[in-house]
Formats: sequence, structure tokens, C-alpha cells
Amino acid sequence: MKTVIALTDFSPNATHAAHFALKLAMSLKADLLLCNAYIMPAEIPSPYTIAWPFEEYEMLNEESTAMLTLLKSQLETWQETLNTHDGFDTRITVNSSFGDLCSVIKLLSSANDVAVVVAGMHDKDGLTTVLQGNQIKRMIDNINLPLLLIPPAAVFDHIKRIAFATDLTSVKDDIEALSLLNKLIRPLDAEILLTTIDNKDNYHVINEQFMQEILNTMALKNHNNMLNTRILRCKQIEDGLTRLCAEERLDMLVMVHHHFGFIKRLFKGSHTHQMSKNINIPLLIFNTHTS
Repeated sequence: MKTVIALTDFSPNATHAAHFALKLAMSLKADLLLCNAYIMPAEIPSPYTIAWPFEEYEMLNEESTAMLTLLKSQLETWQETLNTHDGFDTRITVNSSFGDLCSVIKLLSSANDVAVVVAGMHDKDGLTTVLQGNQIKRMIDNINLPLLLIPPAAVFDHIKRIAFATDLTSVKDDIEALSLLNKLIRPLDAEILLTTIDNKDNYHVINEQFMQEILNTMALKNHNNMLNTRILRCKQIEDGLTRLCAEERLDMLVMVHHHFGFIKRLFKGSHTHQMSKNINIPLLIFNTHTS
């Protein structure tokens, strides 16, 4: 059975993402696993060495489990009001673990057939933003699973229009990720818009006709009848994608996170990281390690 993992720190935005994850799991006919990964007090950066008694660890685990159980109960009650009467009931389970978040997810994926990992994004305010931003960045860079980031403004209705954005730097990775996306969203009957941004920094592209030929090749290899292509002209890729989300009334944006060398990252940066900071609709990220 496929499983959707919903990460939570029990903040309002994480709870919002958990509700989104439940409706997604129901649509995908998958189970839902609520996960809280907490850091041991001794692992919190500090200029002092502090010995924490074992009882503190036990207390953290008990509090985490209790809050997960409460969230599970709330979601199960809400699920009853969403019953689609299609013969499938999403089973909700919980997992409370201490340690590094990425390591916890890796361990969970070894015991579950994980379809996607869902995480909420915090509002842009003060220290919380810095800490959450670092955690999101680490997940984007290291999680070997599809990662779905849910902004506070995102609303789950029916996912029908999805844009798959590519900068054409690694077409092979994009084709493989597009195939994975097609399998993931098959129960949704969603339309995919395959798009790229035409800007002067795309040194690898000769002209728009060549770009269109590449998109057409990707579309043919994907074998999806509900796939269209679009080239958008914009000087900044992030601005172009933001405009695309608004103009096309998208329900989700999909990007592939490529791992480039240090020099290329230094001068070019990561479009995936930038979009994760500013997007208002769900952002699904495929790490190249997954494709």
C-alpha cells in the first residue's frame, strides 16, 4: 500500500499541510503517516556542554506521541466528513522519532512504500523563517523521495492542472522525473503543462524552435494524452514561474532539483530553492537522486 508521509512540528502551518496531505492521500488511495522528528536537547547547538537525563528524552517522546495522537484523532474526525464512498478508507498512523529529520525519513521509507513526503512552509517572519528555511533546504537537497511543500495559502480542492517546469539543463533527469510524476498523479486524472522559460541566460538553447522540439520530445516519451507544452518569455526564471502559476490557475508546480558543482551553484543558484521561498501553491520537488 502506498503511503503519504506528513511531517509536522504541530505549528498551524504544519497542521494545515497535514490536512492537505490527508485529502491527497485519499485521492491517491494511499495511507497517511503523521511524523514528528524532534531534536534531543543535547543536540541543540550551545556553547555549553549539558548532560540531559534520560527522563528528558522520555518526556519529549511522550509529548510528541500524545500530540500526534491528538492530530490523528482530529484528522480522522475530519475524514468522516470527507467520505467519498468509493470503498477505500485512508488509514492514519503516527511515528515519533528523535534525531535528524532526513535520517528519520530515510528510515521510514525503508519500511513503507512512500509515494510522497508532505511538509508545510512557515510564514516569512524572523527567526522561525531562518530555521524553517534551513530545514526545507536540507530536505530539498537530501531527501531521496518526492517532496511536496505546502504554503500557508494553499487550498486543496481537486488537483487538475499541474505545471512541470524545466530549464532544459538536464533533459534526461527531467524525462525520468516526468515519468514518475505521471505514475504518482494517475489517480487524479490531472493535466500536465510542460513548460520552460525563454530568457537570455539559457545559453544552451539556440532558439525557441529548438526549445519546442525538446519539449515535444519529452512529451512523446511521457505517453500522457493530457500533456501540453508552453514556452514563456521572461528575464528571470522565478518571475516567469510565478506568472505562470497565476495565468494558468495551477493547482501544483513541479520542479526537478539538480545537483550541480560548486562553481555553477555559486553563480547560478538553485531555482528550486528560490521558488520554495516565494510560491503560493503546492510545490512538488523531484530530487535527481530519485529519478
